[in-house]
Amino acid sequence: MFAFTRRSKDAIIASNLVLKKNKIRIITWLSRPTACAVSINLGQSHACSHRWLQDEPHVTNPNYSAKQRDDARRLSLQLLDKIRNGAALDDVVEMLAWHDQPIPKSYVRHILMGAMRQSGQLARMLNRHLSKPFDKASSDIQDIFLLASFDILNTTAPKPSVAHAWVETSKTIGNLKRAANLLNAVLRKVVAETPEELPNPIHNLPFWLRKRLIADWGQPRMEKIAAMLLEVPPTDLRLMKGQENPAKDAHVVTDQLIRLADASIDVRDLKGFDKGGFIVQNLAAGLPVDLGLALHPTAKTAIDLCAAPGGKTIQLLDHGLEVTAVDYNTRRLTKLEQNLTRLGLDARTIRADVLQLQQNTDESYDVVLLDAPCTATGTIRRHPDLLIQKHESQLEELVEIQKKMLDRACQLLAPGGILIYAVCSLFKMEGEDQAKSFLERHEDFEFVAPTLPVWLGDKEAIETHEGVRILPDHLLEHGGMDGFFMGYFKRKKR
Repeated sequence: MFAFTRRSKDAIIASNLVLKKNKIRIITWLSRPTACAVSINLGQSHACSHRWLQDEPHVTNPNYSAKQRDDARRLSLQLLDKIRNGAALDDVVEMLAWHDQPIPKSYVRHILMGAMRQSGQLARMLNRHLSKPFDKASSDIQDIFLLASFDILNTTAPKPSVAHAWVETSKTIGNLKRAANLLNAVLRKVVAETPEELPNPIHNLPFWLRKRLIADWGQPRMEKIAAMLLEVPPTDLRLMKGQENPAKDAHVVTDQLIRLADASIDVRDLKGFDKGGFIVQNLAAGLPVDLGLALHPTAKTAIDLCAAPGGKTIQLLDHGLEVTAVDYNTRRLTKLEQNLTRLGLDARTIRADVLQLQQNTDESYDVVLLDAPCTATGTIRRHPDLLIQKHESQLEELVEIQKKMLDRACQLLAPGGILIYAVCSLFKMEGEDQAKSFLERHEDFEFVAPTLPVWLGDKEAIETHEGVRILPDHLLEHGGMDGFFMGYFKRKKR
């Protein structure tokens, strides 16, 4: 069973870890941007994701002027537009964090994330008050309706004043000026609505996504997953070996895994952040490496493909392996190097396309980790931008990329080694089916079943013939987990 405990101060082991100066070796291989180039905006797990700046949550805070509050609404519109046009949520977070104007940033975060999480419910509600279908409106008009409606339904300020403020903001923005009267009329009706009267949360999932989840897991499971999207996800920390727990009220899962009691805590303020005491990593995201290394306790070398921003690379290093980290995207690779520097760790980093590695290296490794580009549907709760960015047409393209990357990854594995395949996807096409297909193509590999930790609870709920499947509602009573599939394949010794 998953038994959280609270660790007392005297139970914490003081750290004796000596951080060494990082000497990152960078090898740049110029190659055609195929496989890993796709992973740029696909919602990979984050080693040290940027926490939202903590600020007053309501725009009515008297410390902000009317202009600053108006600027906050305008900025939220700009950021949602960037996301709608393909910008990754993490990049948008960076933009907000570095925005140097004195505005209520947490308010921007609050309405931006909320409007995306509940976009389907809000759209159906708005359709009750519009003469034409909501989805026929231009994207900029959709955006202001979504943000304003979410704000009105979730504010602690007088709702009419919030509605009026959004109308006034619309009058100062180019294309939105023409919609000011319509916005005013509709928002007056939204003021009378309550969050409890919103349509079923399943409508936040695009129809194609609902259909596929039902096919894979059934209607009841799909509805559970949809309901979870409305919740703020928990924040989990992985402590580096020998490091102490920096959050006294955290729920202790293991000596190295803790779940913060308050997900809004800025982890940069916690003791040990600057000295590399921990990384931010969801419980599910850490399982591929933890379970995989237990299958090969004598492993000495590992290669992490599509490694940035480095969470699993750091895990491998923390276990004492010599690690090569590969990623095609320069910006993401730089982020990985920054994370290694903060933690005082040393790895060889390579800028390369995974599918082009064949012509560049004949090395073999004890462990090959492929955290493949995928639809990232298992992380929608923390990346609601996927709800408006992902399309069904991308799924088959990604499945083909995963297949090619698996075929290349297995060539890098030494006899007796372990290939770890992981995707933060909810779809069997990217998980179980992909693993089964791989074994059918490669007779020199066999599936190996990992030993699951006690804290994961019911083994039968997550073990499959092809690997380990974590759905978001697993350990629901403790806040749930990111959705993941992980498969483990051993190269047979010749």
